Amino acid sequence: MASRFLDGQVSQNASYANSLAIPATPAPALFATLGLDISNAGTGTVNVHLNATVTLGVLLAVLGTAQITIVRNGTVVVYSGIESTPAVIGSAASFTITAVDFNVPTTPDFLIYQAFISVSGIGIGVNRIGPESFNAIAYAQP
Repeated sequence: MASRFLDGQVSQNASYANSLAIPATPAPALFATLGLDISNAGTGTVNVHLNATVTLGVLLAVLGTAQITIVRNGTVVVYSGIESTPAVIGSAASFTITAVDFNVPTTPDFLIYQAFISVSGIGIGVNRIGPESFNAIAYAQP
């Protein structure tokens, strides 16, 4: 039997390149929040498909890393990934991730997902410049 769509949401913090100038920090910074209604999931298994994009601009030529983390209901980490930031002044790097949260508990029946970005490196000189986007779709499996 086919999957059944439950809900889908988008959190769009910045739609265009260079539309932001927010310093990226070693502490995780929230860039998106969305909620999904799974109240009509029934007794089946719920899976949530997640996608996020964050673009960073490099101000200093220092090699570092960027970490994207996605959390469900404030405590459950459902994705965490680390990528290298470019070490070229004036360059930009877009980080796009795809993840799935499998076998999501159906209680509570409204889920909150949050996406965070943090950077590390010697003499961090990185800005969040946009676009920043986060979307999720919940499906019920029979």
